[in-house]
Amino acid sequence: MNKHFSSQHVVSERRSRNDGKDVVLTTRIGRTYRFESAHHLPNLPDGHKCKNLHGHNYRMEVVMCGGLDDRGFVRDFAEMDAELGPLLKLVDHRLLNDVEGLENPTAEIIARWFFERVPNCESVRIYENDDCWAEVRAD
Repeated sequence: MNKHFSSQHVVSERRSRNDGKDVVLTTRIGRTYRFESAHHLPNLPDGHKCKNLHGHNYRMEVVMCGGLDDRGFVRDFAEMDAELGPLLKLVDHRLLNDVEGLENPTAEIIARWFFERVPNCESVRIYENDDCWAEVRAD
């Protein structure tokens, strides 16, 4: 499934500030999710430690942008939770290699997997640990 991010999703608003200068406002929201999974990276050479089965406590940041609805939301966080919940159940406490589309579950591929399945998202960032992350972003 390929996801194409069109300019219609990036809603900006031109406003005048008190100093008379016009600025373009874009509203973004973000939500952090966590899941724990095991994986191995089968495309690595023998001897690479990540070719072996191991696990991570993943952290994922999902960012959405757009205009404000009648409630004043880009998106209600509860709506985001409802969309992400079923996807998180597919990966939490699972062997990622067994999930369709994640047969070679690098952080980059995991980020893309979520990005392609979350409607109207601007970016997904996956942290394998506190220091290492991969991000997929609509440009």
